[in-house]
Amino acid sequence: MSQDRTRARVLFVVLVMSAASAAAYVVGDAVIRSATVLVLSLMVTATAAVRASRVTGFPRLVYSFLLAGFVVLNGAALLWLTTFARGVEESSIHNEWQALLGVAYVLLLVAAFLVVGRSVRQDPGGVLDAATLAVAAASAVWQAFLAPAMDASSTSYAQRAYVFLVIIILSGSVGVVIGLEANGSTSRAARPVLRYFVVALILTVGGNAIGAMYADPVTNIAPWWAGLCWPLAFSVAWGAIAHPAGSEAFQAAPPRQSRLTTRRIMLLGVALVISPTIAIVREITGGFVGWAASAGATTVLAVMVLLRVNQLATAHRDTETRLRFLAGHDALTGLPNRRTVRYHLETTLGTVAEGSSPGLTVCYIDLDGFKVINDTHGHTAGDELLIAIADRLAGLARAGSGDLVGRLGGDEFILVAAGDPASTAPSVGARVREAFSAPFSLSDGAVTASASIGMAVVGPGDLRTAEELFSRADDAMYAEKHRRREAGDPAPS
Repeated sequence: MSQDRTRARVLFVVLVMSAASAAAYVVGDAVIRSATVLVLSLMVTATAAVRASRVTGFPRLVYSFLLAGFVVLNGAALLWLTTFARGVEESSIHNEWQALLGVAYVLLLVAAFLVVGRSVRQDPGGVLDAATLAVAAASAVWQAFLAPAMDASSTSYAQRAYVFLVIIILSGSVGVVIGLEANGSTSRAARPVLRYFVVALILTVGGNAIGAMYADPVTNIAPWWAGLCWPLAFSVAWGAIAHPAGSEAFQAAPPRQSRLTTRRIMLLGVALVISPTIAIVREITGGFVGWAASAGATTVLAVMVLLRVNQLATAHRDTETRLRFLAGHDALTGLPNRRTVRYHLETTLGTVAEGSSPGLTVCYIDLDGFKVINDTHGHTAGDELLIAIADRLAGLARAGSGDLVGRLGGDEFILVAAGDPASTAPSVGARVREAFSAPFSLSDGAVTASASIGMAVVGPGDLRTAEELFSRADDAMYAEKHRRREAGDPAPS
Protein backbone atom coordinates (compact mmCIF):
# COMPACT_ATOMS: atom_id res chain seq x y z
CA MET A 1 0.00 0.00 0.00
CA SER A 2 2.88 2.35 0.78
CA GLN A 3 4.37 1.82 -2.68
CA ASP A 4 0.97 2.47 -4.26
CA ARG A 5 0.76 5.77 -2.43
CA THR A 6 4.27 6.65 -3.58
CA ARG A 7 3.37 5.89 -7.20
CA ALA A 8 0.26 8.05 -6.88
CA ARG A 9 2.31 10.88 -5.38
CA VAL A 10 4.84 10.65 -8.24
CA LEU A 11 2.04 10.88 -10.81
CA PHE A 12 0.49 13.82 -8.95
CA VAL A 13 3.83 15.64 -8.83
CA VAL A 14 4.40 14.99 -12.56
CA LEU A 15 1.00 16.46 -13.41
CA VAL A 16 1.58 19.50 -11.18
CA MET A 17 5.09 20.04 -12.58
CA SER A 18 3.81 19.73 -16.14
CA ALA A 19 0.95 22.18 -15.61
CA ALA A 20 3.01 24.71 -13.65
CA SER A 21 6.00 24.63 -15.99
CA ALA A 22 3.76 24.85 -19.08
CA ALA A 23 1.97 27.86 -17.59
CA ALA A 24 5.26 29.56 -16.72
CA TYR A 25 6.59 28.82 -20.19
CA VAL A 26 3.52 30.27 -21.92
CA VAL A 27 3.09 33.47 -19.88
CA GLY A 28 6.75 34.19 -19.17
CA ASP A 29 9.36 35.92 -21.26
CA ALA A 30 12.47 34.31 -22.72
CA VAL A 31 14.34 34.47 -19.40
CA ILE A 32 11.46 32.88 -17.48
CA ARG A 33 11.10 30.14 -20.08
CA SER A 34 14.79 29.23 -20.07
CA ALA A 35 14.89 29.44 -16.25
CA THR A 36 11.93 27.06 -16.05
CA VAL A 37 13.72 24.51 -18.20
CA LEU A 38 16.91 24.86 -16.13
CA VAL A 39 15.07 24.37 -12.83
CA LEU A 40 13.35 21.24 -14.14
CA SER A 41 16.64 19.91 -15.49
CA LEU A 42 18.29 20.45 -12.10
CA MET A 43 15.43 18.63 -10.36
CA VAL A 44 15.82 15.63 -12.65
CA THR A 45 19.59 15.68 -12.18
CA ALA A 46 19.29 15.79 -8.39
CA THR A 47 16.81 12.90 -8.39
CA ALA A 48 19.08 10.84 -10.65
CA ALA A 49 22.03 11.55 -8.32
CA VAL A 50 20.04 10.34 -5.30
CA ARG A 51 18.97 7.20 -7.14
CA ALA A 52 22.54 6.46 -8.25
CA SER A 53 23.76 6.75 -4.65
CA ARG A 54 21.15 4.30 -3.34
CA VAL A 55 21.72 1.40 -5.74
CA THR A 56 24.67 -0.77 -6.68
CA GLY A 57 25.83 -2.86 -9.58
CA PHE A 58 24.11 -2.60 -12.96
CA PRO A 59 21.36 -0.11 -11.88
CA ARG A 60 24.03 2.29 -10.62
CA LEU A 61 25.81 2.12 -13.99
CA VAL A 62 22.56 3.00 -15.78
CA TYR A 63 21.76 5.84 -13.38
CA SER A 64 25.30 7.16 -13.76
CA PHE A 65 24.88 7.57 -17.52
CA LEU A 66 21.46 9.12 -17.00
CA LEU A 67 23.00 11.51 -14.48
CA ALA A 68 25.83 12.43 -16.85
CA GLY A 69 23.33 13.10 -19.64
CA PHE A 70 21.22 15.40 -17.48
CA VAL A 71 24.32 17.22 -16.22
CA VAL A 72 25.14 18.09 -19.84
CA LEU A 73 21.51 19.14 -20.38
CA ASN A 74 21.95 21.45 -17.39
CA GLY A 75 24.84 23.04 -19.24
CA ALA A 76 22.69 23.53 -22.36
CA ALA A 77 19.85 25.04 -20.31
CA LEU A 78 22.26 27.30 -18.41
CA LEU A 79 23.82 28.48 -21.66
CA TRP A 80 20.37 29.35 -23.01
CA LEU A 81 19.42 31.20 -19.82
CA THR A 82 22.60 33.30 -19.68
CA THR A 83 22.16 34.19 -23.35
CA PHE A 84 18.71 35.65 -22.74
CA ALA A 85 19.75 37.26 -19.44
CA ARG A 86 22.61 39.10 -21.16
CA GLY A 87 20.45 40.08 -24.11
CA VAL A 88 22.65 38.23 -26.60
CA GLU A 89 21.20 36.94 -29.87
CA GLU A 90 20.17 33.29 -29.71
CA SER A 91 21.86 32.53 -33.01
CA SER A 92 25.26 33.33 -31.51
CA ILE A 93 25.21 30.23 -29.27
CA HIS A 94 22.95 28.00 -31.36
CA ASN A 95 25.73 25.69 -32.55
CA GLU A 96 27.18 25.28 -29.05
CA TRP A 97 23.71 24.61 -27.65
CA GLN A 98 23.05 21.91 -30.24
CA ALA A 99 26.46 20.36 -29.57
CA LEU A 100 25.61 20.06 -25.86
CA LEU A 101 22.25 18.53 -26.72
CA GLY A 102 24.00 16.03 -28.99
CA VAL A 103 26.38 14.94 -26.23
CA ALA A 104 23.49 14.66 -23.76
CA TYR A 105 21.48 12.53 -26.18
CA VAL A 106 24.44 10.18 -26.66
CA LEU A 107 24.84 9.71 -22.89
CA LEU A 108 21.12 9.09 -22.41
CA LEU A 109 21.10 6.65 -25.31
CA VAL A 110 24.03 4.75 -23.79
CA ALA A 111 21.94 4.35 -20.62
CA ALA A 112 19.01 3.15 -22.75
CA PHE A 113 21.14 0.67 -24.68
CA LEU A 114 22.55 -0.76 -21.44
CA VAL A 115 19.02 -1.55 -20.33
CA VAL A 116 17.87 -2.68 -23.74
CA GLY A 117 20.85 -4.97 -24.28
CA ARG A 118 19.80 -7.40 -21.56
CA SER A 119 16.27 -7.79 -22.89
CA VAL A 120 17.23 -7.81 -26.56
CA ARG A 121 19.37 -10.88 -25.93
CA GLN A 122 16.26 -12.68 -24.64
CA ASP A 123 13.77 -11.58 -27.31
CA PRO A 124 15.57 -9.65 -30.07
CA GLY A 125 12.75 -10.18 -32.54
CA GLY A 126 9.97 -8.36 -30.70
CA VAL A 127 12.16 -5.40 -29.75
CA LEU A 128 13.59 -5.17 -33.28
CA ASP A 129 10.08 -5.19 -34.79
CA ALA A 130 8.97 -2.31 -32.56
CA ALA A 131 12.13 -0.29 -33.33
CA THR A 132 11.71 -0.90 -37.08
CA LEU A 133 8.12 0.36 -37.06
CA ALA A 134 9.08 3.43 -35.01
CA VAL A 135 11.97 4.33 -37.35
CA ALA A 136 9.69 3.81 -40.36
CA ALA A 137 7.08 6.15 -38.87
CA ALA A 138 9.72 8.79 -38.16
CA SER A 139 11.09 8.45 -41.69
CA ALA A 140 7.61 8.87 -43.15
CA VAL A 141 6.99 12.01 -41.07
CA TRP A 142 10.37 13.34 -42.17
CA GLN A 143 9.71 12.72 -45.83
CA ALA A 144 6.13 14.03 -45.78
CA PHE A 145 6.48 17.10 -43.53
CA LEU A 146 9.89 17.92 -42.06
CA ALA A 147 12.06 17.71 -45.17
CA PRO A 148 9.71 19.94 -47.28
CA ALA A 149 9.41 22.47 -44.43
CA MET A 150 13.17 22.66 -43.92
CA ASP A 151 13.72 22.94 -47.67
CA ALA A 152 11.21 25.79 -47.86
CA SER A 153 13.10 27.63 -45.13
CA SER A 154 16.48 26.96 -46.85
CA THR A 155 17.86 25.17 -43.81
CA SER A 156 21.48 24.15 -44.16
CA TYR A 157 22.30 20.53 -44.99
CA ALA A 158 24.24 20.21 -41.73
CA GLN A 159 21.18 21.29 -39.74
CA ARG A 160 18.94 18.92 -41.70
CA ALA A 161 21.32 16.03 -41.07
CA TYR A 162 21.42 16.82 -37.34
CA VAL A 163 17.63 16.94 -37.01
CA PHE A 164 17.19 13.82 -39.15
CA LEU A 165 19.62 11.77 -37.04
CA VAL A 166 18.14 12.97 -33.75
CA ILE A 167 14.58 12.17 -34.81
CA ILE A 168 15.44 8.76 -36.28
CA ILE A 169 17.53 7.68 -33.28
CA LEU A 170 15.05 8.93 -30.69
CA SER A 171 12.14 7.39 -32.58
CA GLY A 172 13.98 4.07 -32.68
CA SER A 173 14.46 4.37 -28.92
CA VAL A 174 10.72 4.93 -28.48
CA GLY A 175 10.05 1.75 -30.44
CA VAL A 176 12.56 -0.24 -28.42
CA VAL A 177 11.07 0.86 -25.09
CA ILE A 178 7.58 0.04 -26.34
CA GLY A 179 8.88 -3.35 -27.48
CA LEU A 180 10.33 -4.04 -24.03
CA GLU A 181 6.95 -3.51 -22.40
CA ALA A 182 5.07 -5.39 -25.12
CA ASN A 183 7.18 -8.53 -24.77
CA GLY A 184 7.12 -8.47 -20.97
CA SER A 185 10.86 -7.98 -20.52
CA THR A 186 10.30 -5.93 -17.38
CA SER A 187 8.30 -6.62 -14.25
CA ARG A 188 4.70 -5.42 -14.11
CA ALA A 189 5.56 -3.02 -11.29
CA ALA A 190 8.23 -1.31 -13.43
CA ARG A 191 6.09 -0.82 -16.54
CA PRO A 192 4.87 2.64 -15.51
CA VAL A 193 8.55 3.66 -15.54
CA LEU A 194 8.84 2.61 -19.19
CA ARG A 195 5.68 4.55 -20.00
CA TYR A 196 7.12 7.69 -18.43
CA PHE A 197 10.26 7.21 -20.53
CA VAL A 198 8.20 6.68 -23.70
CA VAL A 199 6.24 9.88 -23.14
CA ALA A 200 9.45 11.81 -22.41
CA LEU A 201 11.05 10.48 -25.61
CA ILE A 202 7.97 11.29 -27.70
CA LEU A 203 7.94 14.84 -26.34
CA THR A 204 11.65 15.14 -27.15
CA VAL A 205 11.06 13.91 -30.71
CA GLY A 206 8.12 16.29 -31.03
CA GLY A 207 10.17 19.23 -29.77
CA ASN A 208 12.91 18.58 -32.29
CA ALA A 209 10.43 18.00 -35.15
CA ILE A 210 8.30 21.09 -34.46
CA GLY A 211 11.37 23.22 -33.96
CA ALA A 212 12.80 22.04 -37.28
CA MET A 213 9.56 22.66 -39.19
CA TYR A 214 9.04 26.21 -37.97
CA ALA A 215 12.62 27.39 -37.50
CA ASP A 216 13.62 30.79 -38.84
CA PRO A 217 15.24 30.25 -42.29
CA VAL A 218 18.08 32.67 -41.49
CA THR A 219 18.93 31.96 -37.86
CA ASN A 220 17.63 28.34 -37.60
CA ILE A 221 16.00 29.42 -34.32
CA ALA A 222 12.65 27.79 -33.57
CA PRO A 223 9.69 29.90 -32.34
CA TRP A 224 9.35 30.06 -28.58
CA TRP A 225 6.15 28.00 -28.47
CA ALA A 226 7.91 25.06 -30.14
CA GLY A 227 9.96 24.70 -26.97
CA LEU A 228 6.89 23.91 -24.85
CA CYS A 229 7.74 20.22 -25.27
CA TRP A 230 10.94 20.62 -23.19
CA PRO A 231 9.44 21.44 -19.76
CA LEU A 232 6.87 18.71 -20.28
CA ALA A 233 9.59 16.21 -21.26
CA PHE A 234 11.66 17.07 -18.16
CA SER A 235 8.59 16.74 -15.92
CA VAL A 236 7.79 13.28 -17.25
CA ALA A 237 11.47 12.23 -17.13
CA TRP A 238 11.49 13.19 -13.45
CA GLY A 239 8.54 10.83 -12.95
CA ALA A 240 10.46 7.96 -14.58
CA ILE A 241 13.49 8.46 -12.34
CA ALA A 242 11.57 9.23 -9.13
CA HIS A 243 9.22 6.27 -9.51
CA PRO A 244 9.72 3.74 -6.67
CA ALA A 245 10.12 0.89 -9.18
CA GLY A 246 12.70 2.82 -11.21
CA SER A 247 15.60 0.44 -10.71
CA GLU A 248 13.36 -2.57 -11.44
CA ALA A 249 13.01 -1.31 -15.01
CA PHE A 250 16.71 -2.05 -15.48
CA GLN A 251 16.34 -5.72 -14.55
CA ALA A 252 15.51 -8.01 -17.47
CA ALA A 253 12.73 -10.52 -16.87
CA PRO A 254 12.00 -13.62 -18.97
CA PRO A 255 10.03 -12.21 -21.92
CA ARG A 256 7.13 -13.57 -23.88
CA GLN A 257 8.75 -14.83 -27.05
CA SER A 258 7.13 -12.93 -29.91
CA ARG A 259 6.11 -14.69 -33.10
CA LEU A 260 6.40 -13.20 -36.56
CA THR A 261 2.73 -13.41 -37.53
CA THR A 262 1.32 -12.59 -40.98
CA ARG A 263 0.14 -9.26 -39.65
CA ARG A 264 3.58 -8.40 -38.34
CA ILE A 265 5.21 -9.41 -41.64
CA MET A 266 2.83 -7.08 -43.47
CA LEU A 267 3.66 -4.23 -41.07
CA LEU A 268 7.39 -4.76 -41.62
CA GLY A 269 6.82 -4.75 -45.36
CA VAL A 270 4.93 -1.46 -45.10
CA ALA A 271 7.71 -0.06 -42.92
CA LEU A 272 10.26 -0.92 -45.60
CA VAL A 273 8.42 0.77 -48.48
CA ILE A 274 6.57 3.67 -46.87
CA SER A 275 9.38 6.24 -47.09
CA PRO A 276 10.29 5.46 -50.73
CA THR A 277 6.57 5.50 -51.61
CA ILE A 278 6.11 8.96 -50.12
CA ALA A 279 9.24 10.15 -51.96
CA ILE A 280 7.93 8.82 -55.28
CA VAL A 281 4.49 10.40 -54.77
CA ARG A 282 6.05 13.75 -53.92
CA GLU A 283 8.31 13.52 -56.96
CA ILE A 284 5.33 12.82 -59.23
CA THR A 285 3.31 15.67 -57.74
CA GLY A 286 6.19 18.12 -57.99
CA GLY A 287 6.93 18.34 -54.28
CA PHE A 288 10.32 18.42 -52.60
CA VAL A 289 11.95 15.05 -52.04
CA GLY A 290 14.82 14.47 -49.64
CA TRP A 291 16.34 11.61 -51.60
CA ALA A 292 19.48 11.37 -49.48
CA ALA A 293 17.52 11.05 -46.23
CA SER A 294 15.06 8.66 -47.87
CA ALA A 295 17.90 6.45 -49.08
CA GLY A 296 19.57 6.55 -45.67
CA ALA A 297 16.37 5.69 -43.81
CA THR A 298 15.49 2.93 -46.25
CA THR A 299 18.98 1.45 -45.88
CA VAL A 300 18.67 1.48 -42.09
CA LEU A 301 15.24 -0.15 -42.28
CA ALA A 302 16.48 -2.76 -44.76
CA VAL A 303 19.33 -3.65 -42.39
CA MET A 304 16.88 -3.92 -39.46
CA VAL A 305 14.53 -6.15 -41.45
CA LEU A 306 17.47 -8.33 -42.58
CA LEU A 307 18.59 -8.61 -38.96
CA ARG A 308 15.08 -9.76 -38.08
CA VAL A 309 15.12 -12.33 -40.90
CA ASN A 310 18.55 -13.55 -39.75
CA GLN A 311 17.27 -13.78 -36.19
CA LEU A 312 14.31 -15.85 -37.37
CA ALA A 313 16.56 -18.12 -39.43
CA THR A 314 18.85 -18.63 -36.44
CA ALA A 315 15.89 -19.36 -34.16
CA HIS A 316 14.51 -21.83 -36.71
CA ARG A 317 17.89 -23.55 -37.00
CA ASP A 318 18.25 -23.72 -33.22
CA THR A 319 14.75 -25.16 -32.90
CA GLU A 320 15.51 -27.83 -35.47
CA THR A 321 18.74 -28.71 -33.67
CA ARG A 322 16.90 -28.88 -30.36
CA LEU A 323 14.15 -31.08 -31.81
CA ARG A 324 16.73 -33.45 -33.31
CA PHE A 325 18.45 -33.66 -29.94
CA LEU A 326 15.18 -34.29 -28.07
CA ALA A 327 14.27 -37.04 -30.53
CA GLY A 328 17.12 -39.09 -29.14
CA HIS A 329 17.66 -37.67 -25.66
CA ASP A 330 15.79 -37.21 -22.42
CA ALA A 331 14.50 -33.63 -22.04
CA LEU A 332 15.22 -33.42 -18.30
CA THR A 333 18.66 -34.99 -17.95
CA GLY A 334 20.02 -34.75 -21.49
CA LEU A 335 20.95 -38.46 -21.43
CA PRO A 336 20.19 -40.70 -24.40
CA ASN A 337 16.57 -41.91 -24.22
CA ARG A 338 15.16 -45.43 -24.63
CA ARG A 339 15.05 -45.08 -28.42
CA THR A 340 18.74 -44.16 -28.65
CA VAL A 341 19.75 -46.83 -26.13
CA ARG A 342 17.88 -49.51 -28.11
CA TYR A 343 19.54 -48.41 -31.37
CA HIS A 344 22.97 -48.47 -29.69
CA LEU A 345 22.29 -51.93 -28.30
CA GLU A 346 21.08 -53.32 -31.61
CA THR A 347 24.13 -51.97 -33.41
CA THR A 348 26.55 -53.28 -30.79
CA LEU A 349 24.81 -56.68 -30.51
CA GLY A 350 25.40 -57.16 -34.23
CA THR A 351 29.16 -56.93 -33.75
CA VAL A 352 28.95 -59.23 -30.73
CA ALA A 353 27.01 -61.86 -32.69
CA GLU A 354 29.61 -61.68 -35.47
CA GLY A 355 32.35 -62.32 -32.93
CA SER A 356 34.14 -59.04 -33.66
CA SER A 357 33.31 -57.65 -30.19
CA PRO A 358 34.43 -59.20 -26.86
CA GLY A 359 30.95 -58.83 -25.36
CA LEU A 360 28.52 -56.52 -23.65
CA THR A 361 27.18 -55.83 -20.16
CA VAL A 362 23.80 -54.14 -19.59
CA CYS A 363 23.24 -52.68 -16.13
CA TYR A 364 19.62 -51.75 -15.31
CA ILE A 365 19.41 -49.13 -12.51
CA ASP A 366 16.19 -48.37 -10.62
CA LEU A 367 16.16 -45.79 -7.82
CA ASP A 368 14.97 -46.90 -4.38
CA GLY A 369 12.22 -44.91 -2.67
CA PHE A 370 12.11 -42.17 -5.27
CA LYS A 371 8.38 -41.58 -4.64
CA VAL A 372 9.14 -40.88 -1.00
CA ILE A 373 11.76 -38.31 -2.01
CA ASN A 374 9.25 -36.66 -4.36
CA ASP A 375 6.55 -36.59 -1.66
CA THR A 376 8.92 -35.32 1.03
CA HIS A 377 10.95 -32.73 -0.87
CA GLY A 378 8.64 -31.91 -3.79
CA HIS A 379 8.76 -32.65 -7.50
CA THR A 380 11.24 -29.85 -8.18
CA ALA A 381 13.71 -31.46 -5.81
CA GLY A 382 12.92 -34.82 -7.41
CA ASP A 383 13.86 -33.42 -10.83
CA GLU A 384 17.05 -31.95 -9.37
CA LEU A 385 17.94 -35.35 -7.94
CA LEU A 386 17.37 -37.09 -11.27
CA ILE A 387 19.64 -34.55 -12.98
CA ALA A 388 22.34 -34.99 -10.31
CA ILE A 389 22.17 -38.78 -10.59
CA ALA A 390 22.31 -38.58 -14.38
CA ASP A 391 25.43 -36.41 -14.20
CA ARG A 392 27.13 -38.83 -11.84
CA LEU A 393 26.20 -41.92 -13.86
CA ALA A 394 27.30 -40.25 -17.10
CA GLY A 395 30.77 -40.05 -15.59
CA LEU A 396 30.90 -43.85 -15.44
CA ALA A 397 31.04 -44.18 -19.23
CA ARG A 398 34.63 -44.84 -20.24
CA ALA A 399 35.87 -42.49 -22.94
CA GLY A 400 36.33 -44.18 -26.33
CA SER A 401 35.09 -47.54 -25.06
CA GLY A 402 31.63 -47.56 -26.61
CA ASP A 403 29.92 -47.28 -23.20
CA LEU A 404 26.54 -45.55 -23.04
CA VAL A 405 24.49 -44.21 -20.13
CA GLY A 406 20.80 -43.47 -20.75
CA ARG A 407 17.54 -42.75 -19.00
CA LEU A 408 14.72 -45.15 -19.83
CA GLY A 409 12.07 -43.05 -18.11
CA GLY A 410 10.89 -42.16 -14.61
CA ASP A 411 13.58 -43.22 -12.12
CA GLU A 412 15.10 -45.90 -14.38
CA PHE A 413 18.58 -45.59 -15.88
CA ILE A 414 20.75 -47.94 -17.89
CA LEU A 415 24.48 -48.39 -18.42
CA VAL A 416 25.68 -50.30 -21.47
CA ALA A 417 29.36 -51.27 -21.12
CA ALA A 418 31.40 -52.87 -23.90
CA GLY A 419 34.03 -55.50 -23.11
CA ASP A 420 34.51 -59.03 -21.82
CA PRO A 421 31.61 -59.60 -19.38
CA ALA A 422 33.82 -61.67 -17.07
CA SER A 423 35.82 -58.60 -16.13
CA THR A 424 33.43 -55.82 -17.12
CA ALA A 425 30.29 -56.89 -15.22
CA PRO A 426 31.81 -56.87 -11.68
CA SER A 427 33.51 -53.54 -12.40
CA VAL A 428 30.29 -52.00 -13.69
CA GLY A 429 28.32 -53.12 -10.63
CA ALA A 430 30.94 -51.78 -8.24
CA ARG A 431 31.17 -48.44 -10.01
CA VAL A 432 27.39 -47.97 -10.05
CA ARG A 433 27.11 -48.70 -6.32
CA GLU A 434 30.03 -46.35 -5.65
CA ALA A 435 28.18 -43.60 -7.54
CA PHE A 436 25.40 -43.73 -4.92
CA SER A 437 27.70 -43.83 -1.90
CA ALA A 438 27.90 -40.02 -1.51
CA PRO A 439 24.93 -37.64 -0.98
CA PHE A 440 23.59 -35.60 -3.89
CA SER A 441 23.62 -31.81 -3.49
CA LEU A 442 20.27 -30.14 -4.24
CA SER A 443 19.19 -26.51 -3.91
CA ASP A 444 17.55 -27.16 -0.52
CA GLY A 445 20.30 -29.39 0.86
CA ALA A 446 21.98 -32.76 0.42
CA VAL A 447 19.93 -35.90 -0.22
CA THR A 448 21.05 -39.53 -0.08
CA ALA A 449 19.75 -42.00 -2.64
CA SER A 450 20.23 -45.67 -3.38
CA ALA A 451 19.42 -47.92 -6.31
CA SER A 452 18.71 -51.53 -7.14
CA ILE A 453 20.62 -52.84 -10.12
CA GLY A 454 20.28 -55.82 -12.42
CA MET A 455 22.71 -56.97 -15.06
CA ALA A 456 22.54 -59.00 -18.25
CA VAL A 457 25.58 -60.04 -20.27
CA VAL A 458 26.24 -61.35 -23.75
CA GLY A 459 29.44 -62.88 -25.08
CA PRO A 460 31.00 -63.22 -28.54
CA GLY A 461 28.90 -65.24 -30.94
CA ASP A 462 25.71 -65.02 -28.83
CA LEU A 463 22.66 -63.97 -30.80
CA ARG A 464 20.54 -61.73 -28.57
CA THR A 465 18.08 -58.88 -29.16
CA ALA A 466 17.93 -55.57 -27.35
CA GLU A 467 14.54 -56.46 -25.86
CA GLU A 468 15.92 -59.72 -24.49
CA LEU A 469 18.72 -57.87 -22.70
CA PHE A 470 16.31 -55.23 -21.39
CA SER A 471 14.05 -57.96 -20.04
CA ARG A 472 16.84 -60.02 -18.46
CA ALA A 473 18.42 -56.97 -16.80
CA ASP A 474 15.01 -55.79 -15.60
CA ASP A 475 14.24 -59.18 -14.10
CA ALA A 476 17.62 -59.24 -12.36
CA MET A 477 16.99 -55.78 -10.93
CA TYR A 478 13.59 -56.76 -9.50
CA ALA A 479 15.11 -59.94 -8.09
CA GLU A 480 17.69 -57.85 -6.22
CA LYS A 481 14.99 -55.46 -5.02
CA HIS A 482 12.99 -58.43 -3.74
CA ARG A 483 16.00 -59.94 -1.95
CA ARG A 484 16.75 -56.63 -0.24
CA ARG A 485 13.13 -56.24 0.81
CA GLU A 486 13.10 -59.77 2.20
CA ALA A 487 16.29 -58.96 4.09
CA GLY A 488 14.53 -56.02 5.79
CA ASP A 489 16.03 -53.16 3.76
CA PRO A 490 13.31 -50.45 3.87
CA ALA A 491 14.67 -48.48 0.88
CA PRO A 492 13.69 -50.67 -2.10
CA SER A 493 10.28 -49.91 -3.58
